[in-house]
Amino acid sequence: MSSSIGASISFHLTDKPFVMCHDYGTNRTPILAVQDEHASFTLYARDSVPPAEQLRFAQDLLTAVAAYVTAVEMYTAAELTPSSPERR
Repeated sequence: MSSSIGASISFHLTDKPFVMCHDYGTNRTPILAVQDEHASFTLYARDSVPPAEQLRFAQDLLTAVAAYVTAVEMYTAAELTPSSPERR
């Protein structure tokens, strides 16, 4: 009988977020870390995850992050344009 555990995490950034990638070359899986004033989040694959799956996930993550950047650019465009009224 298989069982699964689900989880949901919301990470609301303040004005001092920090993002970094810990790269260990071929010695171990890289770790993506997001830290903020009151919380931190790390993302990495277990050693048991096949390399091809780790790469696929990293590529999917990159695609999602690129879409997030595009959405944030669109959302903040009015605020970043000097002649536009501020969005409230």
